[in-house]
Amino acid sequence: MKKRSIKRFLRYIYLKLVRIQDTPEKIALSFSVGVFIGIFPTFGLGGIIMILICYLFKLNYIAGILGTFIMNYFTSPFFWALSYMLGDFITTGEIKWRGLERTGAKIFILRYLLGNLIISILCSILSYFVVKNIIITYRKRKRKVKPSSS
Repeated sequence: MKKRSIKRFLRYIYLKLVRIQDTPEKIALSFSVGVFIGIFPTFGLGGIIMILICYLFKLNYIAGILGTFIMNYFTSPFFWALSYMLGDFITTGEIKWRGLERTGAKIFILRYLLGNLIISILCSILSYFVVKNIIITYRKRKRKVKPSSS
């Protein structure tokens, strides 16, 4: 994907998000839950899980699904590596990249999941405040620009 395509995709998500007709808090909460679901390993079921969560907790479907897009072809390797390194650091007290041959698959997965859970939570919390601020700022700016009718 070219740089221009990435910019266009990010702009699309931004415009979709700010144009949702809901409260900034609900949009931000829905998006942040989507971010959590997107980063946490759901084995391809993230979209279905997000729709179910939106239905059960009356969240905004569009914002939730947009949040899951945080995990994609470009960001996945970053989140995978960071998750394992954080989990490894928490369990051993040092950052070392050890592969499956030394740690064993079971320990590797547990360290990955521990790190991933923490990263999912942190990104989710951060995204709540960022999205809420973006929505509020966009709506304030839009109200100021809106022409008055004569």
